[in-house]
Amino acid sequence: MADQKLTKTGSLQSEMTIALHTNYAIGLWQGRKPGKQEGDVPVKHGIIGMPQFFHRATLINQDSLKNNPWADEAMYRLEEKLKAATETMSQLIQKLDHEVALLPKGVTLTEVASVEPLDIQVFTRTPLGYRCVFLLVGFDQFAKKVLQASHYGLITRNARDSYLSEGGRLLRQIYGTVLSYRRVEATRLDAAENNDIWRKACEDAGEPDRAVLLGQKRSAFSPPVNEASVNLLRLRYQSI
Repeated sequence: MADQKLTKTGSLQSEMTIALHTNYAIGLWQGRKPGKQEGDVPVKHGIIGMPQFFHRATLINQDSLKNNPWADEAMYRLEEKLKAATETMSQLIQKLDHEVALLPKGVTLTEVASVEPLDIQVFTRTPLGYRCVFLLVGFDQFAKKVLQASHYGLITRNARDSYLSEGGRLLRQIYGTVLSYRRVEATRLDAAENNDIWRKACEDAGEPDRAVLLGQKRSAFSPPVNEASVNLLRLRYQSI
């Protein structure tokens, strides 16, 4: 007789490791501490790295789970920024490939790689965190091609610096998106009641986008919107 006992599998596990080949990408991963004032030399501002980005993106995701519309708005804005940055990176790569295509026939270049790449194990609690990692790895691959093209005279020094600056700025803009987020202790239920907590939150942070508040505009990576609170909100705004 077959064994009818039901069993459950263990939890699923997976690991992600990336290899960074350029100092430009490594610098974006690590970030930069603020410099110290030395005479009249301007102080270099600090730049967060990927670990700090993960931390802040996780806070936004946790607040989104609490039915916080400001967190939902930040999630939506972050996803849109990542989409735009990925598209811009693709355009930069296409532009560079066009310039490298001027290489004469009979000349073959092997793919450039660091003899000692930096291997990093990656873990974040948000899908958008991994999306940002993919963008960083894409920038690293792009930076390798830029440096190779510059080395062989396929692009000028100015073009090299411009490419690297434009690519790096895409990551820094993503970091800036989470840096601008400020936690607000209010939910959609507070909005439906229009209570003191909600009014104080709106005074401090400004009222969130109405479409976000009603769940009409939402990140694909946000948790499902709380339908009960959204229905109450619809009734509230219909009565105004």
